[in-house]
Amino acid sequence: MYKHIVLWKLKKQPEEMTHAELAQEVKRRLDELPTHIPEIKQYETAINIGDYNACFYDVSLISSFDNKDDFWAYTKYPIHDKVVHYIQSVTVSEQIVDYEL
Repeated sequence: MYKHIVLWKLKKQPEEMTHAELAQEVKRRLDELPTHIPEIKQYETAINIGDYNACFYDVSLISSFDNKDDFWAYTKYPIHDKVVHYIQSVTVSEQIVDYEL
């Protein structure tokens, strides 16, 4: 099993929506991917709810694939590229961890 974990820190003052609305929009776009990409075996997105004194990221993704080849196939779908492009336009930081079980 190949795991792909991503954390995003969103821009603080998006132009057209609140920070909470932006997080919801990022999550909504991410949540569309499994319906288009059959290589995805497990998929979980979330919006951070932590509110204590720490350095939080805003949105997370935990996804699983049968193997690395399936993961790389996932990254080649045009819908994936479209979502990635949007997220890159509204984030200030991204952290990724990939590993195999």
